[in-house]
Amino acid sequence: MVGMLCLNVDGAYVSSLQHGGIGDVLRNVKGEFITGFAYRVPNVSSAYHIELFAIKSGLEIIQALGLSNIALMSDCLEAVKAVTEEDQDLSSLGTIVEDIKGLLGELQSIGVHHTYRTANHVAHRLAGLGFDSDIHMEWFFQAPESVLDALQYDCNRMNH
Repeated sequence: MVGMLCLNVDGAYVSSLQHGGIGDVLRNVKGEFITGFAYRVPNVSSAYHIELFAIKSGLEIIQALGLSNIALMSDCLEAVKAVTEEDQDLSSLGTIVEDIKGLLGELQSIGVHHTYRTANHVAHRLAGLGFDSDIHMEWFFQAPESVLDALQYDCNRMNH
């Protein structure tokens, strides 16, 4: 694949339920859908916690597919700062942060960046699907119908 790929990640969380959903979408430079996934994650403690899971899961997919030259985009500034900081994370979620840093070190040409929620529609919708589902969902080359409008919106914004 030529050019930069964009991996948008997001997590959905409700504190009273103690679980979250993650959604990740990989798109090409034109914003076209390549792959995406969504699933529920039990026993999470915060929106920050579920966002870390979304980042880690996205990196694991990138690693499994053998891809490089990726811009990973998250709308959680706290998570972006944590995984790009050089110092060891000694917080209660430091283990997952350090796991992410390890994956980043193994992968080639991966940048982690903050994006606003308004530029993360597809991943946000997928996270909602994951939150509400009991199954792990994956899509390749064809986005699920429930996110097509958000995908078109993002593509139109990227190409104008």
